[in-house]
Amino acid sequence: MKLFLKKCPGISEPEVEIRYSERTEAIDNLVRAVNQSSDTIFGIKENGDREMIYITGILYFEAVDRDVFAYRAQGVYRVRSTLYELEEELRDRFFVRISKSVIVNIKAVSSISPEDSRRVKLRLNNGEYLIVSRGYVNNFREAIGMKGGRSK
Repeated sequence: MKLFLKKCPGISEPEVEIRYSERTEAIDNLVRAVNQSSDTIFGIKENGDREMIYITGILYFEAVDRDVFAYRAQGVYRVRSTLYELEEELRDRFFVRISKSVIVNIKAVSSISPEDSRRVKLRLNNGEYLIVSRGYVNNFREAIGMKGGRSK
């Protein structure tokens, strides 16, 4: 596959053209990745300012009391969605629920190690650690393509 980038000062937004002789799963994955790269969500900063944040830049979502927070390397944002809504919306975008209160971006995981009591410890790209609860280990393994994931 070849990639060409061309600066075009006269256009108002980036354009992507994909050329192929036969539509394959790789082409479909590429289209999905391009579409998802621009997906955003409103985040509310601690000072109340609203900011559009890219989904791909979110490390994980966490529910604390009645609020849900999006954690990025650059900060924490409150979001107006429930964890359940986010789980449904982001299911096909590399996010998986790892506990009752956390959904993680599996693209942000740098290492995985076993913990006691059948739990799994995740190290994220920013150095933070998260624990995959016992009840969510099979779902996590399935999401990352490891053996032992529950079959659907």
